Amino acid sequence: MNYTSWLSTSGDAAAKLDADRSLADNMLTWQMPHGGFYKNKKDVYQAPWNGTDARSGWSGEDDVELGTIDNDATVTELLFLADVYRRSGDARYRDGARKALGFLLTMQYPSGGFPQVYPARGGSTSYSNHVTFNDNAMARVMVLLDQIAKRKDPVGGDLFTDAQRSSAATAVTQGIDFILKAQILQDGVKTVWCAQHDPVTYEPRAGRSYELESKSGKESVGVIAFLMSQPQTADVKEAVQAAIAWYKSSGVKVEDTAYVKRPSGSTDDSYNPIQTKAGSTMWYRFYDLDQDVGFFSGRLPTDNPPGVGKKYDIMEIESERRYGYEWGGSYGTKLFAYSDTVGY
Repeated sequence: MNYTSWLSTSGDAAAKLDADRSLADNMLTWQMPHGGFYKNKKDVYQAPWNGTDARSGWSGEDDVELGTIDNDATVTELLFLADVYRRSGDARYRDGARKALGFLLTMQYPSGGFPQVYPARGGSTSYSNHVTFNDNAMARVMVLLDQIAKRKDPVGGDLFTDAQRSSAATAVTQGIDFILKAQILQDGVKTVWCAQHDPVTYEPRAGRSYELESKSGKESVGVIAFLMSQPQTADVKEAVQAAIAWYKSSGVKVEDTAYVKRPSGSTDDSYNPIQTKAGSTMWYRFYDLDQDVGFFSGRLPTDNPPGVGKKYDIMEIESERRYGYEWGGSYGTKLFAYSDTVGY
């Protein structure tokens, strides 16, 4: 999500600012004491928090409400508040953005990785405490922190103190260190990343029951793109080159093939989203850790509703997961379109 899609487009500059200030005022009431936000849509901020309803859909120990970086949460709000502060000069929006930055810096693990939530989430949802590349969560935070450190709009000016910018720069360095250490080795060769990693051991970790440990064809793109935006030290360059080589290898890419989602509203359970298409190249979302073979996964047999678990044929998993999740895409094509422009 791009925060600019939340900005008003109606009227002149003054009218747009008035509308955006109203949204920002409400947004501040939804900000939790730790500075984070839940993964709210814009319409939540059309009204202020009523003071009693939960501000987060997730809770941790002692029922503390959890903030998150899932679905662009907290990052979007920080950028929106920053934009409104830049145009209004109202310190309340600056302070809200600073509080959100404090949340992001606090949630970072000593190893440099970022979990999906903060504070910790318990029980069967503890996968949220893994370092989370899923849906570009950590990569998005890293980009934001890098922009803060470099004073790029809308997070330039006096929005943050020098100390905060220094902390953001340090967090970026630590995050890069985690990324480099977490890169998956296959037969001693660097490949890509899993959607989740252990914050201490760096090992790949599973997410939800159908999100198994794997080499991720989707999530690794965001990680690589971020690394390419950073100073090209020998370690960073080696990691990027190895990852791109993995995407380009014949055993990984599936040529003349496209992933085409089932049309909305269709109930045809014989529909196969993996289709022959001349000139197109597909990558699987998940590959085995020890071999370059794509796989799919239904829910576990013990889940409710039950599923069939890991399969190598997409038509063998239950239809609810077959059509309710993205199992492939032109991930590498999008990556190469960027990497070629920056000399990789």
